[in-house]
Amino acid sequence: IVIDSSSFSKLANDAYRLKVMIRNTGAIELAMPALELTLTDSQDQALVRRVLTPAELGASAGTLAAGAEFSGTLALAVQNPPAAASSTAAPSAPNPQPDRPLRIAGYRVLAFYP
Repeated sequence: IVIDSSSFSKLANDAYRLKVMIRNTGAIELAMPALELTLTDSQDQALVRRVLTPAELGASAGTLAAGAEFSGTLALAVQNPPAAASSTAAPSAPNPQPDRPLRIAGYRVLAFYP
C-alpha cells in the first residue's frame, strides 16, 4: 500500500479538506489501511494528530484489490479550543493562546494498520 498523492486545502477559517489517493502495488488483495493525519506549524512541529478510518474517507469496502486505487476525501474542522464534534480534529497539545486560531503550515499523512 502506498499513498500516491494527497492534498490538504483550506476551505474557510477553520474548515479544511483532505484528499488522498492510495494504491495497492502488491499482487494480492490487501485490507484498507487507516491514515494518520498530522497538521504542523511553520517549524514542522505537530499541532494536531488524528487517525482516520477507511470509512471516514468514504471507503465502502474493507479491502483493496491487487493493483487497485482508492481515492478518498474528508472535510474537517480544526478549532481551538477543541470541539466535541466527531469531524473535528482536536489539538494534541494545548494552544498557549486559546483565543487565537491554530496556524497550520503543513501536513503529513501516514498509512498504517492498527
